[in-house]
Order: sequence, then structure tokens, then C-alpha cells
Amino acid sequence: MSGGDGNADEWSRLAAESARLPDGKFLKIYELLEQMRERPEVQGAFETIRPRLTELRPPRRLAVSRLFFRPVEDVLDDPMGYQRRLNRISRAVLAPCWRALRDRLPHGLVAEMQSTLSTIDSRDARALAVVGEPLWTAGAAALDQLLVEVRANLKLQVTLFGRDEDVLNQLATVADVVRIGPRIEALKLALPAKPIGELAESHVEIVKTAMIELGRENPRHTGPALLVLTSRMRRPGDLLRMLQEVRLGGTPQEKEGLTRELSGIVVGNLLRQTSDMDREAASADSSELAATAERLTEGLNSVNEAVLALRDKEMSRKVDGARTEIGEFVKRTIVSDVDQALLGTLFGPDAAVDPDEKVRKAEQLALALRKSARLAPHLGIKREVDAKINEIRRQVEAGTETVLRGQPGAEVQRRMFNSLRVIEILAGSDEAERLFREWQRRSV
Repeated sequence: MSGGDGNADEWSRLAAESARLPDGKFLKIYELLEQMRERPEVQGAFETIRPRLTELRPPRRLAVSRLFFRPVEDVLDDPMGYQRRLNRISRAVLAPCWRALRDRLPHGLVAEMQSTLSTIDSRDARALAVVGEPLWTAGAAALDQLLVEVRANLKLQVTLFGRDEDVLNQLATVADVVRIGPRIEALKLALPAKPIGELAESHVEIVKTAMIELGRENPRHTGPALLVLTSRMRRPGDLLRMLQEVRLGGTPQEKEGLTRELSGIVVGNLLRQTSDMDREAASADSSELAATAERLTEGLNSVNEAVLALRDKEMSRKVDGARTEIGEFVKRTIVSDVDQALLGTLFGPDAAVDPDEKVRKAEQLALALRKSARLAPHLGIKREVDAKINEIRRQVEAGTETVLRGQPGAEVQRRMFNSLRVIEILAGSDEAERLFREWQRRSV
């Protein structure tokens, strides 16, 4: 296959076909693409196979370009999900950025870096943080200069990045984050792996100390660090609250402006993910859908205090709208038909399905519904979810009693215990124990 931008469609077709191959053959195609990652015509191919790569998670070849963008990995979005004005970066920008930047880096730095990387384990985050420091320092300076050049020369901008000014905003975000790359990587190593849930007191102190030090060095460094950290947290509002509690460098007005800007970014990113839920739902099961709804609800709950403190009616309206949207999503994708799916799984006649698989699926549906019940008060759908749970309990009890009236045997016992497991998930162990005693008495 020859090179050239004209072959981009051909590479994308190859990638689409490879995604349907067995794992071994697919990974061989991936290795081929990895060797040609720097070529612009193969970028679309990577977007095509990204879902399969996310599933398989093959070892990734260490490359200087990948190390350079490592500090910004938490603020990257796929092109289809990218939205402007959130200080995030589309993956589509990375390849043209690196092509323009590579020749502007100090002579020999890329070759020296690649030689060093060949001796390092790609999973050794601590070693990568040390090796990457000179690359991030030089890269941020080169990217600053590149932005000066393209903003002064429209022809150069069009040649390198096209006419869209938003690309330059994304490059500025890359520069701001990479500039403090060593601090970003040190924070990642000191904090729990993402997604970060509740922070221990020691972790809170680490974050506060980092914010204070960055603010004293340069108030402009605090924002990029917080942008990355909020993207790694399930409850980004916790970080906004910490920001209120520390004294940064600069004026109080600068801190208030940072708090307002970061709050808008955090809320905007949660709203973006909310709007993406339906697109992701097509390939997700009930447990994944419930986990998505739980994560977004938890994130919105965490920003309540910050949004109220800003007294921004428009932002408050957007947060309330997002809650309603998540509630409708839960009702539509989890609650609506869960009774039919669950009862069909428990009492359906399909003998070809493995019994263990049937009970696993029933448990999965019940667990998703229980998680929805926990979210319901926050989403304004408590009445609908409670009604669905009560209806399912009634039908499970009725269906089980019908089974118990049949011929006694191991199959009847197995079905009874499957029903008890579902009741235990939805109503608790006390209710399951009560039914067990009653059903045992009837079967005897």
C-alpha cells in the first residue's frame, strides 16, 4: 500500500475490516499501523479501531509523540465527542500538532528520547515522568513559539492546521498543560488511579499543597493542573471546594475568576458527557448504563455547592436540566422494559441458554435497577422506579409460586433460589428470607 494523503480512505477501510478479525490477526494490523503512526493518512484508521483497542488494551509502543502528550491524556476527547470552549482537546489535533512541533524541537532531542524510551518499560510511570521532563520543557517553549508564528501568519496556520481558530485554542491548552508536565505526572503518581472517588485526608493535603505551590510559582499554572485533576475525579466539585479553601498567588479577583472559569468547565464537561449518553447506550448493557448514570449524577451532586456560590442562574439551570436528562435516560434505557427482560430471563422457556448465564443476567438487571433506585431521589424519578420495583417483586413472587406448584425436583429448587436472589437484590435479605421460609413451607 503506497503512501500519500489520498490513501486515507484505503487505510480506514483496512482498519474497518481488521476490526472484524480474530484478536490475533487484528493485533497484527494494529502493529502495522503503530509503525506508521506519524503518517497523516493513517490517523482516521486509528479512530476506526479505537473501540476495539479499548476492549483489548494491547501493549502500546513507546514513542516520543506519545510521551509528549502524556500529561494531556485526561483532557483528550474523540473527535465525535469533542465540544468547544471546555478547554479540552480533540484527538484529531494531536497528529498535526506533533508534525509541526517535531522540527521545532532542539536538534537531536527526538532521536535521543526515542533511544532512551527503547530501554524503559512503558508501564513504569515514575521513569516516564523523569525521562519526559526535558521533552515537556522544550516542547512547551516550541509550541509557544509555533502559536506566535501561526497567529501572525494566516497562510502558515491554514497550511498546518486549517482555518478553524479553535484548533489554536486547543494547542494553547496543550502548551499550558505540558509546561507543568512534571508536576502533573507527580500528582498522578501521588493520588489514587482514575476515576478518583473519595479522597483520603492525605490526598487532600497533597492536592492543596500542589495548588499553593503552583499558585506561588505562577498563578497561570494552577488552572491547567486543576483542569487535568477534575477530569480524573468522579466528584470534581470536591476539587472546586478545595480551591476555595487555599490561598493562591495573585489577587483575590484572579482566584475568583479561576474558580468561575473552572466551575464552568467542570459543569460543561459533565453536560457534554450527559449529552453523549444515548450515543454510548447502543453498545452498553444495563450495568454499564447504570454505572454511567451513577457517575454523572455523582459528579453533578459534587458541584452543587460551587454552582450555588457563583449565583449563576444560567449555570444552575443547565445543571438542573442535566439532572432531568439523566433521569429520563435512566427511565428510558434501564427502568422502562426491565421487568420484561428480567421476568423473561427468570421464567422463560429457552432451554438452550445456560442456567448460570440466565441467573447472571437476571442479577445484572436487578442490580442495575437497584442502582437506579439509589439515584432516583437525586433525579426526580423516585416514584417511577419504586413502582417498577414493586411490580417486579409482585410478578417474581407470582411466577415462582406457579413454578412451585409444578412437579417437585432440582429444577424447581433452582428456580426458587434464582427468584430469591433477585428479591434479595431489590428488597433486601430480610424479605428474601421471609419468602424463602414461606416457599419452603408451601413446597413441603
